[in-house]
Amino acid sequence: MDNQQSTKIDICYIVSHGFAARMVLQTGLLKRLRAEGKSVALVTPDANDENLKLACEGEGILLYEFRSSKPRSSNYNRMRKYFLEDIKNNVALWEKYLWERGFNLKRALFAYFGYTMYQLNKVFPFIRSGFKRYERQFLDVPEAEDFIKKINPRLVVSTYPVAFEEGILLHTANQLNIQTCIHLLSWDNISCKGHFPALADKYIAWGPVMAGEFEEYYDIKKTNIRKCGVPHFDLHHQVKNKPDIAPFIEKLGLNPSKPYLFFAMSSPVFAPCEIDIVEHLAEQIDAGVFGENMQLIARPHPQNVVGSMADLTWLGRLDALVSERVKIDYPQLVDSKLQWSMKQSDMIRLSNMLYGAACCINSGSTVSIDSFMVDTPAVITAFDAHEKREYWFSAKRVTDFPHMKKFLSFGGASVSCSFDELTAHLKNYINNPKANWEARQHARYMETGENDGRATERVCEALLEILGDEKLTQKNRNTDIPVRSI
Repeated sequence: MDNQQSTKIDICYIVSHGFAARMVLQTGLLKRLRAEGKSVALVTPDANDENLKLACEGEGILLYEFRSSKPRSSNYNRMRKYFLEDIKNNVALWEKYLWERGFNLKRALFAYFGYTMYQLNKVFPFIRSGFKRYERQFLDVPEAEDFIKKINPRLVVSTYPVAFEEGILLHTANQLNIQTCIHLLSWDNISCKGHFPALADKYIAWGPVMAGEFEEYYDIKKTNIRKCGVPHFDLHHQVKNKPDIAPFIEKLGLNPSKPYLFFAMSSPVFAPCEIDIVEHLAEQIDAGVFGENMQLIARPHPQNVVGSMADLTWLGRLDALVSERVKIDYPQLVDSKLQWSMKQSDMIRLSNMLYGAACCINSGSTVSIDSFMVDTPAVITAFDAHEKREYWFSAKRVTDFPHMKKFLSFGGASVSCSFDELTAHLKNYINNPKANWEARQHARYMETGENDGRATERVCEALLEILGDEKLTQKNRNTDIPVRSI
């Protein structure tokens, strides 16, 4: 949809990921802003996405598509971490280096070169500042300036600033002296996705942990950070108060009057033997290890199903597990250039299934927090079935990713390092649903703040408050993005 805009738009949200679309469109956030009399635009890499079109047209939101014609250098994207991050002390980034080193000869050479630069940065900090100047050639894009001027926004909100086009647009808005805000789509974006190419005037954080990371990683002042919660988690609060589980369970072919476990899977990149654990658990369910009535729902992550991180051989193995008491719940994906674009009904189904589960099993996903929002316990599978894999290619390493390490430090989730431990943890929660209750509540609060169903309302209030602020002048803006010492 190519809308020519002559008057100023109040708020322009940049959505380059399906989970960000869920955060702003499936929560009523943009609808609230419209109800406040604010004009809203949404920028995406795919304006033909049926989900986006339907939601935007229904709410009077202008939908724009932006994909830079300036060729993106994949080498540049891969090299950024070596110049700007302390990769040796970040498990999530160090594993990327190891993976690149073993990918192919060309990728390996770049990885070795990058690591050399990383080492030299410790001695010669000017290398880092030189790279940041070099980076400007990728961010200064005339067509992005024309695009932002066409929309003419008062406020630009970025949800995933490490994405190439999104970083360009955020940078451009800063250069045009337009108010900017970063409202992150996920809990791992600050610590695991690499340095943001552009910062903003204001920040909307999930909870205390994310607010602290904004301060730690980017030296953001507390006064510029609002802790609002997670808009799409408001649904969990609604489901807790008025669950509607039976229709979803029945549709899968399970008995809604009987208990079930919920296994939320990850990509084989993170949990290479997870399919073996699901198969083992399915065998236990069919054998009555957890009681004659226990059932199992296994749900592949979208990254299991599509994209470079998928292993399609898993899908056949999952389908082979289907029995009277074991079912597979595939995510409802939309055909789109927007990664992991999901139907609105999918989140409603997921929330109800989590609420009804005796326990949620996963290898280190956001779904652990989702589970805590509906008071369902979570067990992390930090092992590789019967295999003995090297740490850097094992599910064990995920528990050491910065965001997961913080989450697990609160003691809310139980970590299993073997089949026996997994069985023991599950039996404990099945027999004692309130086990570990206080630690679970504390972990949920630290990650998302208050669980009162008002996160969307608070985000709306924060955005309206930002609109009421006078724009920081370019002179006063901190355009020199701080980089933590290596």
